Amino acid sequence: MFEELLELYKTKLTENEKELRGYQAMIQLAKAIENISQEALSAQSDAVLLKKLEDQVDSQSKELRDLKMELEAGKRISPPIEEQKRNALDNHAWTLISLLSNKQGSYTTNEIVEMLSLTKATVIGVMKRAAALDPDHLKLTRGKRRKISLTYVP
Repeated sequence: MFEELLELYKTKLTENEKELRGYQAMIQLAKAIENISQEALSAQSDAVLLKKLEDQVDSQSKELRDLKMELEAGKRISPPIEEQKRNALDNHAWTLISLLSNKQGSYTTNEIVEMLSLTKATVIGVMKRAAALDPDHLKLTRGKRRKISLTYVP
């Protein structure tokens, strides 16, 4: 009888061990499923992050395109500014012509700088423009040491 109980106990023990292994396998399976679901959620959040990054790149490219268009528009606006400079140069040239017609004679660049209160580089441009506007009365000459003079001839 004792041996029968021992056999019964051994069989019960092996059945319990099998059940224990089955439970452990189920626990491992549940953990594996949980890990897979976490990885799927992580992949989904990665996809969301990639979508956000793509949206940011799109908005940056749109801003870059807008800036390029503004820059090109600014280049298109430049010719009127050049025209304004040319008009200002013409106005200074006509002023110089009227001053020289009142005070006829030969004037150097430095004298015209004092008359018009402009920079020397601007005055040289004005002298050239005035000679181009009224070639019958104004003669532009270069003397020694690159001195430029403008002479009004009635």
